[in-house]
Amino acid sequence: MYKVFLILILTICCSKDSTQTNSSISLSQEDISNALEVHNKARADVGVEKLEWSNSLSVDAQKWADNLAEKDKMFHSSNESRLNQGENLYYSFSSQNGEAKFSNSPAKDASTAWYNEINDYKYSAIGSTANESVMIGHYTQMVWKSTTQVGIALARSSSGKEYIVARYSPPGNYFGEYPY
Repeated sequence: MYKVFLILILTICCSKDSTQTNSSISLSQEDISNALEVHNKARADVGVEKLEWSNSLSVDAQKWADNLAEKDKMFHSSNESRLNQGENLYYSFSSQNGEAKFSNSPAKDASTAWYNEINDYKYSAIGSTANESVMIGHYTQMVWKSTTQVGIALARSSSGKEYIVARYSPPGNYFGEYPY
């Protein structure tokens, strides 16, 4: 009886630990479609071709989102770790009565936030003084003229933050160049 009880406790503990460390959350197909729609509306507004969804980029984005959630800290990956990929990051946290409350559309929320940077953007080359005091790089990556694919992923930290990572190919935001 004692051995069975101990095995049961170990199984419960191990199961709980594996759930806590697995921060990957699958995006719904509806959220993916809506996020892609936000991206492609931004691109249509400036006359560049639509982006296509990339499962490969999404897998790469998931690895980085999991890393951010594990560390519970947001920072860009190194350029060397994501050759030929651009990257947008976003995180959110919401709670109600002390419990984390999660969005039903985190990829769309992130894409909308990135798109809203248009409100601060003055059309100019990347690195221009026209945009030096505002955050516009997420928006310009979304609409970068030569980018053709995007993949987005979500992970949640143990503190309840949702980390969204988007990867783009080919990347954009080259200093001295115009996004479109």
